Amino acid sequence: MLTVCNRAVLPIAILAILMVAVMTGCEEEVGNGELSQGVTEDEILVGSVGPQSGPFAFMGSPYYAGMESYFKTINEEGGVDGREINLKVQDDEFEPDNAISGMETLIYEEEVFAIVGQLGTPGILATMDMVREEGIPSVYFGGGASEFREAGENFFPVQPIYDYEGKLMAEYAIDEFDADELVVIYANDDVGQDGLQGIKTGLEEMGREDALDADREISFNPGDTDFSSQIQLARDQDPDMVLLYALSDDAANILGDFEDASYEVPIMTTYSNTDDSFLEMAAPQAPQVMTELYSLGWLEMDEQALQPLNDAMEEYYPDEPINAYTMAGWVAAETFVAGLEEAGDDLTWDGYIDAMNQLHFTEGLAPEISYEPGVREGVTHMSVSEVVEENGEYRFEQVTDFREFGE
Repeated sequence: MLTVCNRAVLPIAILAILMVAVMTGCEEEVGNGELSQGVTEDEILVGSVGPQSGPFAFMGSPYYAGMESYFKTINEEGGVDGREINLKVQDDEFEPDNAISGMETLIYEEEVFAIVGQLGTPGILATMDMVREEGIPSVYFGGGASEFREAGENFFPVQPIYDYEGKLMAEYAIDEFDADELVVIYANDDVGQDGLQGIKTGLEEMGREDALDADREISFNPGDTDFSSQIQLARDQDPDMVLLYALSDDAANILGDFEDASYEVPIMTTYSNTDDSFLEMAAPQAPQVMTELYSLGWLEMDEQALQPLNDAMEEYYPDEPINAYTMAGWVAAETFVAGLEEAGDDLTWDGYIDAMNQLHFTEGLAPEISYEPGVREGVTHMSVSEVVEENGEYRFEQVTDFREFGE
């Protein structure tokens, strides 16, 4: 077997030529075909960058356990066409500079075939130009920034894009909750601004701009600890529903201030908060407010759909929680593998990208994943869940079917 990826000591002129091959996705001769870097007769090496330590490890730990549990399950069944999938993860601690160095390690030193499930919007945005220029396939983002839609032909987002979710959130509020007047409380960052813009676009396309005016767009700065002024502004508007576009601790603290103000109104929040770990943060602060909390979701969470994940986690990672992050990691892995199966023997970067452009995948936890050249929207089918309390325990329960905006 002759490979151009071997970095043994060579004359400088030859080494320079080979470095060009490495930078463009080196190919090796295996059997009767050409394979891109990271692929051998018995292995497909993939990489990811995301937080495994630091304050955001609570996301990364179950996320990568879910991803690994899927790959281990596939490998136990013989892999994909006899090739096992092995994952290398670089810990970026949710820091963009660390994400850049981690991505360089994966592409140029580890020489992975693809990036799978990069986690964290700051790191994804920091490395996007590098990944685009190299042309290496990148499947699934652990984030929903609008820039992901325009990242490039070698990128395949799966999670819903935040501004699209905002459109659907507005539609659900109007159609399912008969809300005539809305208030939006949003983080003054890329996530919150994308969500707000989506809500406004959705209302405009529905002909319901009257449901939200500028006085009802209430912002806060991420990291704030006192939201009493935002709560009072919302109360003064007397809305039929509040749309809360905030993540994690911020969203939980805002709900706590709703509770402190004894202000109960239906609230709908982003899919990023549709998770048991969020309920564990929020419910102690806002036990009454939680009973009027709704959220969007994009995963099939019924018992039958989750059984393969539950079985795999019990076998490989019994000490890790099974939550929305675990499910997201599982979906990242199964989407990548669906692309491998579509590509068949053509495991070059171009071959894999062409296969993903033909993908129409409906067998996983997400209701539908499909792409075509130039279209990178992510999942567009979403449902609404409500928070249900039983014997002091809170859980999300799906209350609508999955649908797209405008259906």
